[in-house]
Amino acid sequence: MLFIVQCTGAAAEQRFTAGSDANTKNLSAALAEADYPPFYFVDDKDRLSGISIDVLEYIAPKLGYSIDYKRLSWPRVLKSLELGSVDMVTTFFNTGERATHVVYTGVPHAVESNHFIALSSTTVTYTGNLSDMESLSIGTIRGYSYGQTFDDADFLKKVPVLDEPTLVRMLFASRFEIAVGNPFAVKLQVKRQGYQRELRVIEPPIDVSPIYMGVSRKHTEALGIAAELTSAIVKFRNADQYKKLLQKYGMEQLAF
Repeated sequence: MLFIVQCTGAAAEQRFTAGSDANTKNLSAALAEADYPPFYFVDDKDRLSGISIDVLEYIAPKLGYSIDYKRLSWPRVLKSLELGSVDMVTTFFNTGERATHVVYTGVPHAVESNHFIALSSTTVTYTGNLSDMESLSIGTIRGYSYGQTFDDADFLKKVPVLDEPTLVRMLFASRFEIAVGNPFAVKLQVKRQGYQRELRVIEPPIDVSPIYMGVSRKHTEALGIAAELTSAIVKFRNADQYKKLLQKYGMEQLAF
């Protein structure tokens, strides 16, 4: 079972800790402060949930690990992995830049679709060519990857913000014309912030990317831990329980 340990003070971190015994080894896993459904989020019973959490909580005990989850701002997640002040991350795109700081699992455990998102009153369309959006200001989250094509599109007018709550507030305040993100995460923030207006998810997605776990290269056993996690994920992906998780979180079977 996961329970919350609330820290106080200017540098406070929110931690969710899984119970462990004397024979288990502890790993600290970084999560962004803002919920990121369906990968990780606090449900209506104050439990940490999501497919990344459920997969890790299934495989970690079998490998002899207990997990201490740390909620940080996304820039601090990235910096903590670089410095080794956390051991791993549960939900990560695999990019060359990030690979300098983490050892990725060899297979993904989930997949994410990112879309352009606009106020329902707008008439913005997208054909699948990013040049369609060249004239628009686009809200993004600082430090997030939205796929290599979008990340490298320097001709786009990107407006980086801290997290999903800020992204939603600024979109409704018309601080930018459209946003980009995971529809699950954005819709949750709309609901939590009490907005009555609806947002429109624009098809097609700008990117569909596999989601990996990663171990900080500062950890002395990074290669071994990543290999153990990879082997366990491969086995779990063939299990009926994993298929039930995909159904629970509205995902399709992985094709890679």
